[in-house]
Amino acid sequence: MVRQFATWTYKQPLVLMVLSVGLWMLYPPVVNHLVDQIGMFQVAAMAHSFAAVSTLIFAFIVFRRQIAHLGRVLLSRARFRLLALPTLTSGLMICLNHLLLYGALKSSSDFDVVAILVFETWPILFLYIDTAYRNKTGKITVNDYIFSGAAFAGFVLLTAPNMDFADWILLEGEMFKTIGLAFLGGIAMATNCLFRMKCMDGWKQVSDEENLALSNFKKGLLTETFARSLAAPLFLVALFVSEPQLVDVDLFNMFQIACVGIFILAIGSLLYDLSVFQAENASVGILWYLMPIGSVIILALVDSRLLTQYEAVASVLIVSSNIFLALKYPLKSSLLFLFIAICLIGIWLLVVPVATIDNYYDLLAVSTVFFVLLATFALERSTSLNREREDLLGDFRQKLMAICEQSEHKVARLSHFSLLREYSLIHLHTFLRAFDDVRVLGKTQEHTETLKSSILPAYSKSDENREQVLELFRIGDKMLTLESDRITPGEYVILILLGATNVLFSLIFRPETLSASLFAMIVATSMIYLLLIIHDRDKYTQIRRDHALQCRSILQYIDKLAGEPADRADKAPDTKPDISQQIINTLKSKSFDIDTGPAIYWVFAVFSFLVGGFGYGFLYQSFEKNPMPETSPLAILGTQGRSEIDIALLDWPSAEIKAHILANIIEEYIHRSANLISSANDQAFREMSDSDGRIDIHPEIWVQNNPRLIRRYVRAFGTVKLSTNRVEGKQGLCYAGFDNAAVGPLTIKDLKNPAISGQFDMSGDGKGDIWVGDEGWASSEIERERLGAYGLNELYDFREFDYQILSTLVQRNALTKRPSLFFCYYPDTIFTRADVTFIRSDSHDPEIWQQIMNGDQTSLNRAGTSWPDTDIRLAYRQALANDLPELSNLLENFVIPNDELVELLSQLRDGATASALARQWVDANGDLILEWLTGFNLRTPDNQQAG
Repeated sequence: MVRQFATWTYKQPLVLMVLSVGLWMLYPPVVNHLVDQIGMFQVAAMAHSFAAVSTLIFAFIVFRRQIAHLGRVLLSRARFRLLALPTLTSGLMICLNHLLLYGALKSSSDFDVVAILVFETWPILFLYIDTAYRNKTGKITVNDYIFSGAAFAGFVLLTAPNMDFADWILLEGEMFKTIGLAFLGGIAMATNCLFRMKCMDGWKQVSDEENLALSNFKKGLLTETFARSLAAPLFLVALFVSEPQLVDVDLFNMFQIACVGIFILAIGSLLYDLSVFQAENASVGILWYLMPIGSVIILALVDSRLLTQYEAVASVLIVSSNIFLALKYPLKSSLLFLFIAICLIGIWLLVVPVATIDNYYDLLAVSTVFFVLLATFALERSTSLNREREDLLGDFRQKLMAICEQSEHKVARLSHFSLLREYSLIHLHTFLRAFDDVRVLGKTQEHTETLKSSILPAYSKSDENREQVLELFRIGDKMLTLESDRITPGEYVILILLGATNVLFSLIFRPETLSASLFAMIVATSMIYLLLIIHDRDKYTQIRRDHALQCRSILQYIDKLAGEPADRADKAPDTKPDISQQIINTLKSKSFDIDTGPAIYWVFAVFSFLVGGFGYGFLYQSFEKNPMPETSPLAILGTQGRSEIDIALLDWPSAEIKAHILANIIEEYIHRSANLISSANDQAFREMSDSDGRIDIHPEIWVQNNPRLIRRYVRAFGTVKLSTNRVEGKQGLCYAGFDNAAVGPLTIKDLKNPAISGQFDMSGDGKGDIWVGDEGWASSEIERERLGAYGLNELYDFREFDYQILSTLVQRNALTKRPSLFFCYYPDTIFTRADVTFIRSDSHDPEIWQQIMNGDQTSLNRAGTSWPDTDIRLAYRQALANDLPELSNLLENFVIPNDELVELLSQLRDGATASALARQWVDANGDLILEWLTGFNLRTPDNQQAG
């Protein structure tokens, strides 16, 4: 039974392809895991060595009697350029493309999905490379460029959550390295495929010259065997050059590497070749493009998450473009425009901001009904015209055959049949709408009148024959005059303008909900498709198969009576040359062929896949709890002046005091109303960058904690500006209430001692507890990564809760003689306590710090570092510098020394309010404020020293 199943499987190309795709889906996730555990070069060398050995064994089995001769053929000097050079290059490219892919997967743990999808652009690259350097008889069509553009749009969209305009403007960003390595890997893969094809071309030539009768499968197997056998030693060389010290591999990882080499690299490739070889055509290979979808889903599930909306849409764009390119199916213009429309509308709905209006659905319903009424009238008009024309075609055929079969016509045939034949060809040409424009149609109508006057006298002897000819003329005239009843350009313009207005209305003014996005996409694509159908019906771009058969029947019939091919008939000077050939070409391009049926099903499946991917993207987007406006690569930027000044009221005490002081100064000295707006750190920057944002000033930005915000809004967009004056802050881990008489001041190394970590256990679970910051602080996640780099996550639990709760907890622990361990920053209220001390740590290492900021824990190896010294500045909307110069002077110079700020924080802790403290400070520092506003030195030396 097993043998029967294996035999059946071998004969089913679809089953073989599904098995191959299933195996290769596992390749990126498994390799990604192994690379993180062992190392890039070691995994590559071991896996490809297993693959080379298994492939060689299979090749020996298949070519056991020919292997020696085939090896000599490969190595012969006469065939070096034909076989050896392409094989060597293919082996080198195998090594290069896999190492680049491994490097992309290793470069960042956050962008594995991005790496796979960017790498999978290689089929598109292969199309252009193969057409340029090998298959020069092929031709790159407009469709190819359109599908490639859609794939590129998917690639750009893929970067949206992690790369914005700031990264592209500055050519910075963590993802650039991942994308660069993956794209270079795709180029190497496409080049490998080119030389693989050249190898197969070479083996074909050898087979023909030496009568080896090599099948396509055997040519592919020889190419795969020799190329992979050359690649394996190259991987080993790369391993020993880059990593002299090998990592010990446990039995389970060794088993995984062997499975990758044997089952995926060797057997997976063999199953693919067998599937394509056994299939009637290569369309089964289209299933291969589902492999990246499976891989990215597996990678996302391994990370315990779903695909994001950007990953899902980028996946369907890249994969659907690859499928259409592989199908080589000539999509008619309406389907091509529909593909473009779906892609553009879907991307618009995902990334472009909306301007929601009231009564959106009511207004859209009214305008849509109006458009549908006009469009339905136009569609019915075109459809009824085509039906009438098709009925007339059958009548025309019957009358033509009846006239040709008249006995008397045989006498007149020599002198008049060529005119009757030309008259018939003109009507076929017109019926198929093979003419270029209406001017040609007008000349055709004039020429038919000349032909009628020449044909009719030949049938004057018989009233019956004359009536037959006149009836033929009446049918022909009606066929020609119906062409004048088509939709006029003016009507098209009205339909297009109305449809475009509805499409833009549905996209721009929709509510930000899942139902609105789906509704807008359905409405917009339906309107566009309705316009395309009207155009197709009006231009008769698609001919039904039965009517195409009638046209061919008429053409064959008159050619048979003429006894010569249609394209050799005499032509009138006003008719287009080769009219018969034009008719034949039009029938080929417009009529439906039974052989294209499977491809049409693929086209339908791809469109369903495309719409489903966008639907998933809308669904995911609607479920996001905190959508980030800055992730949209098309976010609208800009600033403008405001009559009121709005200051961000942030959730840490020093920023709160500064916000109140600024508000008092602005109202008293600049005579502008100042409002305090509660805001998070990131939100404040977004609001300052947005021309309609409510916040103008951010009172305290810790520069080194917020590189992403600084890069995006300050350096790239230039919509936010940092003040010139600054103070230096300090951050790190602090402790309070710990008896360090025995060990001295605590260090990071001391915290790794279980005896000490147990003293900071507040939850009773045996692990110490560290407060790493307030929820929403940029520093909180950084501190988690920094302490994790030291390996403290094994001995401590990291906690996040409100800062005020921490202050209360530290006071309570001081009363109960319990130690506290927490993230701290200076200046801050906490340093008014005498027992608060920074944990001593190593000097700052910029390289390790960058790895911490990138979240790359795998390469840190318990090597942490201290926080860098940071600048504390004020940030404000760039437009304020132009609108209010005096306010700009204040913001550029505003600074409160740390010791003075700590004193204010101490009073705040003792019960004073921030507004009262700000009022007292402004009253006591009038000269300093005037200096900030004017730039003058107004204070005496004694006052300066006191201040």
